[in-house]
Amino acid sequence: MPKPNIVIIVLDTLREDHAQGLDKLLDYGFVKYQNAIAPAPWTLPSHVSMLTGLYPSEHGIHETKELRGEELIRYSRLRISTLEHNILRKYRDENYNTILISANISYVTTWTGFEAGHNILIDPITSSIETDDAITIDAEVKKLGSRVNFILYNLRKKDIPKLLKATQLYLIRRIRRLKTFPKHISERFVREKGGSLAVSLIKTLRLEEPFFLLVNLMESHNPYTRLGEDKKLICATLKWVLTGSIAPQDLKFWRTYPHHAERATKRAIELVTAILQKADRSNSLIIVTSDHGELLGDGGLHHIYSLKDGNIRVPLYVKYPEGWRKKKQKSYVPLTDVPKILDPSTDTIGSDLVISETFGVQHADQTFQRCGLEKPPATAFHHKIRILGNKVDVLFNRTLGEIEYAKGEQAQEVLKKLLH
Repeated sequence: MPKPNIVIIVLDTLREDHAQGLDKLLDYGFVKYQNAIAPAPWTLPSHVSMLTGLYPSEHGIHETKELRGEELIRYSRLRISTLEHNILRKYRDENYNTILISANISYVTTWTGFEAGHNILIDPITSSIETDDAITIDAEVKKLGSRVNFILYNLRKKDIPKLLKATQLYLIRRIRRLKTFPKHISERFVREKGGSLAVSLIKTLRLEEPFFLLVNLMESHNPYTRLGEDKKLICATLKWVLTGSIAPQDLKFWRTYPHHAERATKRAIELVTAILQKADRSNSLIIVTSDHGELLGDGGLHHIYSLKDGNIRVPLYVKYPEGWRKKKQKSYVPLTDVPKILDPSTDTIGSDLVISETFGVQHADQTFQRCGLEKPPATAFHHKIRILGNKVDVLFNRTLGEIEYAKGEQAQEVLKKLLH
């Protein structure tokens, strides 16, 4: 049998209960799995778990009080290279044509260690491709801490070509920003976040088989309102984290989420259609899922430091190659089972018990300060684990060694194992 083509499409921030549009995939022969659980409530640790089969506490690429913002990005880039379990590197070593197309240029990027043979990063605001030169220059600016430091450093090195390239990049980006003017007027223009460009790229790219394609689409990720208001969304979220209360007026920032989720599922269908028109559909394995959800006021906001259903229940659809047995499912399917889905020797995925973890707030102290808020307290960095299973739902604060809640007939049995 020839090696199968492998495609993983991640619809960033798409809740399971807002993913009904993906049911159209069933017409393509996809299998829909219920009770899929994200291993973390936000992008970076969840993506690493999908690619490695490891939970965040195992791979270590997650937020802590010390590792947030740029520090976590740098750590991720170094740490991923040391992980033996990484299917992106595995398939590259097996001579697959590996391709990354990502509109999440903050976390699913070469800066954080997600590196394929061919990397295409899409700015979700301008819907334009970030060039290799731009990626290199941006990485150096991040490393040096500011544009001013970048200029002074390269002046000392007398690297005039790099400074000219950086100036050109700056001017191009300013021009592109002018094209985003409609997004400052109406939320409707914000719904497109690079997904249409990703579909166009697939139609024009030469997909040499066998290929491994990882795509991240941002249509269901904020901003959900017109540009300029998104900072208020983050501030409203951080205020909720600090106080535990949600101001009724803050819910307006999420009122259009269903429209963005609908756009995400539409782009996913278009992407799958384009792939199957070019690739050998009989020998292609395609996974469509999400890395986490979004709280819309139902117990919280956004996707920060919460393991509620809206944050961790995600869609999961799989199309198997012809001749492969469709994998059976146990009670819950963690996204750490993505490598198992790709393994033809595995008959069953899922488990009777799965977990999802959070280690605190991923935003740096400066973000709180820009919102006029105090720094997050130590209680905002407790390691919490939610354990889900048939007749089991437990939230365990591992930092304090305390049970925050325990539900279900089998909860006591799980508690005994946790506490002993």
